[in-house]
Amino acid sequence: MITEADTCRNYILPKLYDAGWTNEQISEQKSFTDGQIFVSGSTTRRGKSKRADYLLRMTRNFPIAVLEAKAAYKKPGDGLQQVVGIITGMGI
Repeated sequence: MITEADTCRNYILPKLYDAGWTNEQISEQKSFTDGQIFVSGSTTRRGKSKRADYLLRMTRNFPIAVLEAKAAYKKPGDGLQQVVGIITGMGI
């Protein structure tokens, strides 16, 4: 069975490199927010940080794409809700 890690290593990374992306432009397994802030009265807490399988960046502080890998046995749409949550957390 092909896992998500296999999908990343055998399919996604080679295609990114073939398309001209460099290691400096690809961030793998990257947390990119500190988490939503929840306020309740005078107390605050942070929610879970947002994390993506890949962030593609034009420059260090300018991400332009989020890639979410899934195992081969899953449907492409299985990651859609996860990406929507990531993008929402980025303020896009």
